[in-house]
Amino acid sequence: MISKKLSIGLSIILIFSIACGGKQTKSSQAKSGPANRGQATGYATIFDDDIALAKDRATDDAKSKLVIQILGETISGRSVVQDFELVSSIIEAKSFGLVKNDRIVKSWQEGNTYFVTVEGTVEEAAVQNAIQSILNTYGKPKFMVLVNEKFDGVNNTPGFTETEMIIQQVMGNSGFEFVDSSIIQSLSTRNKAIMNNAANGVVNENVQNLLLNDTGAEVLIIGTAETFDQSAAVQAMGAQNMKSKQAIVRLRAVDLYTGKIIASVTQNAPGLHIEENTASKAAIEAVMRIVLGRTDRDTGKFAMGVFLNQIVNAFVKAANERQIDLLINGLNYEDLKTFRNALASRIRGVKSVVPKSQTGTTSRLEIYFAGKTNDFADELLAKASAMGFNISITESFPNRLGIRATRK
Repeated sequence: MISKKLSIGLSIILIFSIACGGKQTKSSQAKSGPANRGQATGYATIFDDDIALAKDRATDDAKSKLVIQILGETISGRSVVQDFELVSSIIEAKSFGLVKNDRIVKSWQEGNTYFVTVEGTVEEAAVQNAIQSILNTYGKPKFMVLVNEKFDGVNNTPGFTETEMIIQQVMGNSGFEFVDSSIIQSLSTRNKAIMNNAANGVVNENVQNLLLNDTGAEVLIIGTAETFDQSAAVQAMGAQNMKSKQAIVRLRAVDLYTGKIIASVTQNAPGLHIEENTASKAAIEAVMRIVLGRTDRDTGKFAMGVFLNQIVNAFVKAANERQIDLLINGLNYEDLKTFRNALASRIRGVKSVVPKSQTGTTSRLEIYFAGKTNDFADELLAKASAMGFNISITESFPNRLGIRATRK
């Protein structure tokens, strides 16, 4: 069902092609052969006379351009990708696996820049598989739910509400993972001030340490759920024993890595039952089928609602440019400058490196990376020696990595 939501036209693909202007080079489709086969030229800067690395990066750049080119020229109106930002980041990160039967037509060096022209085939199925792989990896973050609930004027505390249980049930049945309710209840008792901040959408360092680093929650769903009695209208129609409730639910989803709101929704729906609380629950369930989605009885597939769809798309985008705080011990200012440049140019998936602070040989960088912290750590350890550094990991959390580094 997710793949059906991913569709884009030629115009958006062309926009992305222009948006990649930082790496504009010559590219042209082969004059003969299948429509989904062509040629493109990429380039990369040579660092520290490492020709092999520059060739690899130029080849990846060429393949990325080829994917965009072939998609734009051959698939155009068919459903490949819907959200421009979502798919552009996925294709940029994964294009090296989307070009099949490829060969290097020519390669050359001009000054400190290396160029590679690649010929290859781009298959729509490969693009769909790559998108699905990214969604499977990042599209189902771990959730925590804190909802203030009021049934007919009676307040229920976050961590103990029917609405939270209904959200977990609806999403859990389709494979989404949640922090266990018993853990939430324990945290609400032992860390009341922090949990109150979380429930109000105040995601500070204390909230991140408790929820993201300690429990593994990545997205926090917060909000309010209220039900109001409207039984009189139903009873006036002859249903004397029935209770009717109207629910209004307001929800926000917060990315715990950044504290940013990535989705919001307000929805109301009625519920009917002979018992008061059950009627309220039915009303809440009706809202959740709209905003979260439901399982199709005929196909058995889960169709995402608007709120959940917003969360998945926003989280996948964020995961392809995730902020990681990198804490470094052991490098002086000059060595840190060399290290920053090496991270930006040599570590696959690094979008940018932002220096934040340095005191003596202790420093902090913000890394924007297409992947998770452990992916970055693995890539860094694998390439540290070639970059001229000895690296050891001292701490690792979902949004933070600590290392000890020295020049070789």
